[in-house]
Amino acid sequence: MNRQTPKKGDVVRYAHVIFLATIIGKLLLGVIQLAIGALIWLGFAVKMPAFVGWVFHDELLEDPTDLLASWVMTNVGKILSVDLSFYQAYFAAHGLLHVAVAAALLFGSAWAYPATSLTLGAFVVVQLIEWYTVGGSAVLILTAIDVFVIGLTWIEWRTSAKRHSQP
Repeated sequence: MNRQTPKKGDVVRYAHVIFLATIIGKLLLGVIQLAIGALIWLGFAVKMPAFVGWVFHDELLEDPTDLLASWVMTNVGKILSVDLSFYQAYFAAHGLLHVAVAAALLFGSAWAYPATSLTLGAFVVVQLIEWYTVGGSAVLILTAIDVFVIGLTWIEWRTSAKRHSQP
């Protein structure tokens, strides 16, 4: 098999495309996180069991052993057993920062690259402290995504600086 190694320009181009996709994804995620923070603040968490019951009612009538519906119905009540103030603040702050920094990166603002890395780095620290004290795999998944985006941002920052320094 004749497998060619990718050229440096190809790797940079692929990294750029992945970077843009993750930034657009972060922008959309930021909007969703702002909405979740607002819903928690508005007290939607209290209404979740009734809402989920309404969503899965017909499915459970049709198949009372449905795995997804049963799992969601069992676990939705756990939301009310935890203090949601951390998650409300997390989703609001993370969402606002995602939207602001993603917009700045998409518009090519030079300050946005280090700001993104520092901001996400701070969130990684806070998320790891939250994971250490409370636990939960969701925080680790968010942390892994943030670390990945920090790496892509660093690559994009370096290549962007090289593009702008060329005559």
